[in-house]
Amino acid sequence: MDYTYGAFRPTASRPELKNRAKAALSGKWGSAVLAMLIFFLLQMGCGIIPVLGTIILVPPLQFGLVIFFIRFFRHGETELENLFKGFDMFGKALAVYWLSQLYIFLWSLLFIVPGIVASYRYSQAMLILYDNPEITASEAIRRSKAMMYGNKMTLFIQDLSFLGWFILSIFPGFYIGFLWSMPYYYITRVAFYDNLLESAGMGHNNSI
Repeated sequence: MDYTYGAFRPTASRPELKNRAKAALSGKWGSAVLAMLIFFLLQMGCGIIPVLGTIILVPPLQFGLVIFFIRFFRHGETELENLFKGFDMFGKALAVYWLSQLYIFLWSLLFIVPGIVASYRYSQAMLILYDNPEITASEAIRRSKAMMYGNKMTLFIQDLSFLGWFILSIFPGFYIGFLWSMPYYYITRVAFYDNLLESAGMGHNNSI
């Protein structure tokens, strides 16, 4: 695959991407909510374990969440074991996560806005790593930069469109509403990523 700057342009509107996400969730909300609950509990558990939990275990768990929702969106899979597949690429998941965090932190030293821009620049790295498990962490980050060239604001606006969902998620108490809003948010992001691939004539590997 040739990840050329400027080759990726969204062809689907924001409402269309959201509709694709809702279609994927139709009849499977329970599985998505359960996966989100397990992920949140695992994250909390990692916070209890100093250093090991936050530094070592969180990155593959984050990657596992990406894998779960990619496979959920593309293939309709609801297997909870997908949440733990991030550990199959433990080293690369660790490297992509912390390299991205390092670059975002360094850009944030200039001001908060460059840090936010950087977070969107590297936002596709884990999805790219999943589709291309043979590449290095630095290559995944480089491809994310190429993919997001000219598309950072588009994804930012898409994320902002979920603000109402996130505000409403607080009101039921104990933030339980996020168990519903976050799967919708993550799957719409996967739809955005797949649409960028399609726009460049790449598509994705259906065998993955």
